[in-house]
Formats: sequence, C-alpha cells, structure tokens
Amino acid sequence: GLFSTQPINTISNIVIFVSAYFAYRYIRIHRVKNRTILLLPFILVLTGVGSILWHSMPNLLTSFADTLPISIFVLVSFFFLLNKILPSRGWVWGVLFVFILVEFPFIFGIFPSFNGFLPYSMVFIFGLFVFFGLAKKYKTLLLQLVSTIPLFAIALFLRTVDLTICSTFSTGTHFLWHTLNALVFYLFICLLVEIEKK
Repeated sequence: GLFSTQPINTISNIVIFVSAYFAYRYIRIHRVKNRTILLLPFILVLTGVGSILWHSMPNLLTSFADTLPISIFVLVSFFFLLNKILPSRGWVWGVLFVFILVEFPFIFGIFPSFNGFLPYSMVFIFGLFVFFGLAKKYKTLLLQLVSTIPLFAIALFLRTVDLTICSTFSTGTHFLWHTLNALVFYLFICLLVEIEKK
C-alpha cells in the first residue's frame, strides 16, 4: 500500500542509513583505501532510499529501485571476497557469472521468488561457501565470520514469514528484516575492513 499503510516498514529504513554512517566511520578510522570497500556504505544509502520508495509507492519502477542496489551490494561484496580466496581474476568473474545466471530470473520476476526467499537463500548458501574459504585463510577472523551467519538467517526467516503474519498481525515482521539486516551490513563491512588489513 501507500505510505499510510506501511509506515513502520518505510521508517525502519532509517537503520540502514545509520548502518551506512557507522560503517563509513569504521572504514575511515582504520584508514582503508580499498575502493571496493569505500563504495559499500554509499551503496547502502541507495539501498535505504530504494526501500523507502518501494514501501511508500510500490510499483514496477520502485521495485527495481528496491532490488537493484542490494543486488549491486551483494555482487561488489562477493567480488571483493572472491578475489581473496580464488587463484585468479578469471575464476572470480566466472563464479560471479554463474551466480548472476542463477539469481537473474528471480530478481527480474521470471521465476517466482516466494517473497524473496529463493534469491536471498541462494545468496546465503553462496555466502556460506565463500565464508568457508575465508575461514581457512583468515582463521583469526573466524568469530567475525560466523557472527553474521545466524543474524542473516534470522532476518531472512522474518522476511519470509512476513506475509503470513500480516494476516493476523498487521505490522508484520518486515521492519525486523530491515533492522537485523542493517546490523548484518555493518558487521559485514567491518569484516571486509579486517580482511583488507591482513
């Protein structure tokens, strides 16, 4: 619906801006110069703006505004991480290409996504494989690597059950998806900073 029917979902995007701000501060404090990492907080801001537009005025255009920034965030992040664990840039592009082929039909509505469950589940599964490779290389960061996994799993669960819960609890749980994801975004960018420092 319009803003009047989704005020909590719309307003809860503020936490994404907060996450972007503190992530940027963390990057600057640790004097990281990597352009990929520096780009991520700004992509987060676009993610928050896109989500606000979608929850305020849901239509095809705002749907893309909602999904494209987070898709770019995922791709940029995986690009950075795959470069840390794969033997060559060719492998990195090859793996990303396969990932995009799998995600593309869901992002553009060719296949049903079941309220975003399938594309985000594939991000989660792909991320687990990447994190396994990182854990082998960066053993001292194991706790930071592991901490984001259950948070994202809980956030995804809350997003998935939102439509079901809305039938009895009008507020739903989508605002909790925003809130937990904002924390995941911050922790994740901090993790990338620590990896870059190694």
